[in-house]
Amino acid sequence: MPSPRSAAPASSPARSWAHARITATVEQRRVLDSAAPAIVISALAGTGKTTTLCMKACNLLLQAGKAGQAREPAPILFLAYSRAGVTAIRDRMLQLHGKVPASMQILTMEQLCEVVLKEQGDPVEKLDDPVRRRFLILQAQQALRLELERNDHGGGSDDDELLAQNVDIDAFLAFEALAKKKLLHRDIEDSGLDLRAFCDDQGLDYGLCRLYGQYERMRVGMNHEPRFYAEGDCTFELCRQLGALDWDQPLDALRERYSAVLFDELHDLDEGALMVLRKLVQGGNGLFVGAGDFNQHIHEGSFSVFGSGLQRMRECLPADTEVLAINTTRRFGAEICAALNPLFGVAFAPMAQSSDAFAHLTYDSDEHCAAQLVELHGQIVNAWGALQDAKGDGKGTGQNNSSLNVVLRSPQDSILLEWVFGHEGVHYGCQGMSPFYLRREVALALALMWALQGDGGERHLTPGIVGAAVEGLLHYGRRAARGGAADVDLLAQGRFDDAGWTDLPGAQEGQKLAATLHSSATRMRRYIAHGTLDPSAPELADACAQLMALAPNACAPLLADAGLFCAHPLVRRIFAEAPINGAERSACLASLQALAGLAHGLPVAELLGRLTLLATASIAMHQANEPISLRLLSVEACKGREFTFVAVPFVERGRFPGPASHQEAYRERNMLYVAMTRARAALWLVESAAKPVWPGPV
Repeated sequence: MPSPRSAAPASSPARSWAHARITATVEQRRVLDSAAPAIVISALAGTGKTTTLCMKACNLLLQAGKAGQAREPAPILFLAYSRAGVTAIRDRMLQLHGKVPASMQILTMEQLCEVVLKEQGDPVEKLDDPVRRRFLILQAQQALRLELERNDHGGGSDDDELLAQNVDIDAFLAFEALAKKKLLHRDIEDSGLDLRAFCDDQGLDYGLCRLYGQYERMRVGMNHEPRFYAEGDCTFELCRQLGALDWDQPLDALRERYSAVLFDELHDLDEGALMVLRKLVQGGNGLFVGAGDFNQHIHEGSFSVFGSGLQRMRECLPADTEVLAINTTRRFGAEICAALNPLFGVAFAPMAQSSDAFAHLTYDSDEHCAAQLVELHGQIVNAWGALQDAKGDGKGTGQNNSSLNVVLRSPQDSILLEWVFGHEGVHYGCQGMSPFYLRREVALALALMWALQGDGGERHLTPGIVGAAVEGLLHYGRRAARGGAADVDLLAQGRFDDAGWTDLPGAQEGQKLAATLHSSATRMRRYIAHGTLDPSAPELADACAQLMALAPNACAPLLADAGLFCAHPLVRRIFAEAPINGAERSACLASLQALAGLAHGLPVAELLGRLTLLATASIAMHQANEPISLRLLSVEACKGREFTFVAVPFVERGRFPGPASHQEAYRERNMLYVAMTRARAALWLVESAAKPVWPGPV
């Protein structure tokens, strides 16, 4: 092999991958030449983490082929934390090797654990229907209430609160996922505290923790035979088995199973995944190579190099593990590197002869920021993008090159931008977020306006908006999505009532209802007021129904100014009283405020009419296959991807990066890092003039 001090020549016969245009950098060669039994690659964005791992895999395949062993060698395990990571590995192996060989398994950690459980003879029934799963969570809450009532000895404030609360299902799902990632049950047992004291000590929601325990007991049953596995449950179940082993005791199912283990997205490791990884390494599975950009640690519950994260990871690997850095990025050039390095305290190095552009813009108001993005979009579509296409630089299709990709920290920031882009005739798309008018809190506000206005001979809402409004009414309005309680006797035995959820109509229920409602504002008003289409049903008393009951003289100013409607106390009370957590409540109120801002002074009829034109024009452009020339992306959606042109707007202290405790501040800093490292040719940072962040460090 070539010396680590020089890059491998394109014609090097030692190279085992076949792609003629991909050569290893000096830093990548150090990884390929290393003889260490375990390697951790700490690599910055765009430096080729996945490519380096795939190069290493190709070399291992070449070595196995040259060895001429009498028996088939053990396969190579290639792990990624996410399904998107698995797809990226497969694509890169096709580039480098021409195929994904049969002697290589490419899996997520969850998929690996599912394979092991099935090999042990455990039935693995997967539950991936969100409607059914939500129904089971409601059953678990009902069972918890029964248990609290049965064990009531005079009452207590904690139990009274649990009995009175309606579960915030989204908050529960987030809590459950985090509890399983962090192996919360292990921490509770090790603490020696009762559950209330543990929750107080750790700052956890006691009600969600009690419900989590109840749900999990019902899921696995008295004999610990899981009834079903949702996403993450296979890893959690295997970790439960591993918890019965000593620290250095391998698991037979993971012993000498593979000839090598490669792990991409190492920065996303959590406690559960780390436990499984430790047993893989202890089980004599050959070489381990893991790669991660620890500046991209943005998922709650994951490890990072901050604090003792990397050290804890190394404790699970051999003592002579080698840590190698890759700082030379292929993605962007010297200008973007020069902007990123001081801002994040990193050491990006550009490839020779790479070209790019970085521009630092400032804004005085959100409207000013939106106007600058419109101007940038025009420049890219009409000039720069066309120039890049004409070069034929091989970086993508013309459609991709001539689009502006706008990365946002908060979905609420897209409301004004979508309104402006839509009225400018820009064909935009959203990734990682819905268009603002299809978000249930916004759609609910729009539907309330429409219903209060009444039928005027013209439809003002699309079926999609009405469908999202129905979902919002059920989610925020304390209204049951369907009748029929579960069997109380079954719940009292700690079992789910299967008959109550196996035949649920699922997500189509809301769509069918929306199809009935969207043609008549009067019918929508009746549904909001009564919670049903049954004309004999009594009127409800919640904030949504009270809005429908307002007297004409009280309605007139609200219909004359949609901004006033959004700020009405009854509208705000919907979210103030909703069974949701504080973060979601704040997000809903922020959406209302953003909607009120663009609706200020507009009559409801005009707002809804303009919004309908915006939505139908977008639908028509999609149906005509018109190329999207602007994308709005969440940080999570853009992670692991790259684009030719990227703008990061609304960068200001307390907004992007968002407010966070000192302990969590690095995750907010990493959000900005992920957003700013997506660009290939040009990056625009649009920063508040009043609350600047750049040039850093963050």
